[in-house]
Formats: sequence, C-alpha cells, structure tokens
Amino acid sequence: MKIRYDFEYLIHLIYCAINNIQPEEKPEEISFSDVFELGKAHEVANIAFLSVDKLLNKPDGELYNDWQVFYYHSVQRCARQQVEYNNLTKLLTDNKIRWTEAQGTITKNYYPFPEWRMMSDIDFIVDVENLDKIRSLFENTNCTFSEHDNELNVYPEKGTGLEFHTEFFTEFYKGSFERYSGAINHPFEKSSPSPENEYRYVLDDTHYYLYSLLHTIKHFEYAGCGIRRIVDLHFLNRAFPEIAKSEYINGILEKYGFTELADKLFQLEDYWFYGKTPTVDLSETIYDIIVSGNHGIGDIKLRNSLRREAEEEGGLAAAKRRKAISFLFPSLENMYEGHPEFREKGYSLFKCHIVRAAQNLHPKKVFGMFKYFLRINKSK
Repeated sequence: MKIRYDFEYLIHLIYCAINNIQPEEKPEEISFSDVFELGKAHEVANIAFLSVDKLLNKPDGELYNDWQVFYYHSVQRCARQQVEYNNLTKLLTDNKIRWTEAQGTITKNYYPFPEWRMMSDIDFIVDVENLDKIRSLFENTNCTFSEHDNELNVYPEKGTGLEFHTEFFTEFYKGSFERYSGAINHPFEKSSPSPENEYRYVLDDTHYYLYSLLHTIKHFEYAGCGIRRIVDLHFLNRAFPEIAKSEYINGILEKYGFTELADKLFQLEDYWFYGKTPTVDLSETIYDIIVSGNHGIGDIKLRNSLRREAEEEGGLAAAKRRKAISFLFPSLENMYEGHPEFREKGYSLFKCHIVRAAQNLHPKKVFGMFKYFLRINKSK
C-alpha cells in the first residue's frame, strides 16, 4: 500500500512497532508534526515513537524530543495508574465490595507491553447496591462526582478518573439499551471469584471478548471510535482467534444486528495490520475513525443519530425537524442530562429554558448554535 496520508503513515509506524520491523522513511509530502498530533489524538503516539526512533531521518530536535517525552509519559502514566489500581482494588476488597472489570485494565495485558495501551480512566463493574457505599468512601477526599443511570464517576483532584458501572451497558441513546444488554448482560453471572481474592470476579474469556468487541462497536456506532480501539481489536483477535470466529460470537452478532458493523471493523483490522484487501467499501469507516479521535465527535454523533431516527420513522427530513425542535425545546430530562447543575439545583423546565437561553446569548454560543443547524442541514 502506497502511503499517501498522515494517518496511513501513522498506521505504518504502529504496524512496524507491533511487528518489530524497520519502518519506511517518511514520505516527503507528509508532516511529522501532523502524524504526531494525530497519534496523540488517538492515544497511539507512544507506540508510533518506537518506530520513529528507528528512522534514519528523524523529526527535528524539538519535535523528536516532544514525541519521546510523550512516550516516556505513557510509561510513567501506566506505572502511576497501576499504583492507583492496586490502592483502589484494596479499598474495594477491604470494604467487602465485589467487583469485576472488562476494559483497559484487562485489555492492556494482551498488548506486548502494558504501557502501550493508554487509559483515560479506570473502570469497574460493581453491584448497584454498593454505589452509595463506594461514594461514601470518597466523600472526604478531594473528589468530584457525577451519577447517571446507576453509574458513579469519581474524579480525584489528582490522578485518574474512576468509573463504577453496574452493567456491561447502560442506555446511551434511544433504543440501544435492549440491543446491547440483550447481547450481553449480568456481569457477575459471566464471571467467577478469583482464587486469590473472593471479592474480585474474573470474566470468562468468551464474554470478555464479546464485551470488548461490542464496546468498540458502541463507540463506533454512537460518535465514532479511534485508532486505539482498532489496535485493541487487533491484539484481542490475536489472543482469542478461536473465540473471535466461534459460532457463539457470530450468533450473538447476527441475532442483535451487529454483524455488518463488526465485519467492517474486522476487515479494517485485516487491512491495516495484515494487508488484506477489503471486500466492502471502508472509506466512510476509515474517515469516521480518523476524524473521531479517541472518544468520538459531535458531528458523527449527530449524523448517526439522524440516520437512526430516519430509519425508525418518517425519513431523514422528518428526523432533521425533530432534532431541531428537540434542540430548541428540550425536555426536562434532556435539560438535566445536558446540564447536571440544573438537576442539582432542582430547576423547573421553565427556569432551565431561561438560564439556558441566557447562557447561549454569548456570541460564541450563538455561533455554535448556528453551526449546529448547518450540520443538521448538511447531514446525509
């Protein structure tokens, strides 16, 4: 594959690091700076640096230094998060709170080196009746909290954010909950106590893989997912080749309508990391992944939301009208979701509209609203 774009060279650098081979020198028309910025946005610049360091023609001194610092920062952050993880799991165990996990703290163990897999937060699944108990453990610390749909997020003043879920999936857009929770549900029924710690439950490999795949699909389907999640998929498929192709996994994907999306992600992983020619058009898939960064973007979220609503009722034009009306006249629940401070203060719907309107009178807010409606108008 001839390298023509920044993202292609970034993928090439990651591929060479994974396989410990000498990377090609950077094409003249590609900018090291742009590749580095893209890598940071997708939290894979640390992996790419290991290939950059092998190049004969490295980036200029300052950029090379910044890239190297980013790599060493990822190593340092991994070590710090491991200490935070150990302290937190001890806290849960000491307070007889059972827990399991299925995201980055597990996934990084399938990478060649755990520091390659950067984490934004540390996620746990706990019993819903323990959420209040967990919150009380952090009440007298310098932490802030957010709660939604039987989830608790804890944000220390310093250190990594903590997320406590009570299910594999909770509702993140209309109609999605039944689809995802139908495919996989009841975490503690899919796991068993660790021999070393009765409060730590370990998810079986099949359901860990299924959850990881569906979690990536969720992000992709909702607002886009970044390169790091495709790298995750690559290492998981290497770790669990038989599970990935099993009748059970394929049956779940087919039953709940995930087959097409999963196939695109599988083919993209094969294309990027094995050089296999895709049999479907992946141009939009690649575009969405590249522009979304690590956590998705509003434009993709809006476009995909309109597409879903168009399929459900009335076509695209009707979906656009409903979206515009809901933006101008949101329900009280939507107000509370978008402005948690309104919920905390107990504002009525009328007061929410007044305060929200006052906030949006700022020129930047008005311009933002204008761009929002332009995006609705141009969405396809």
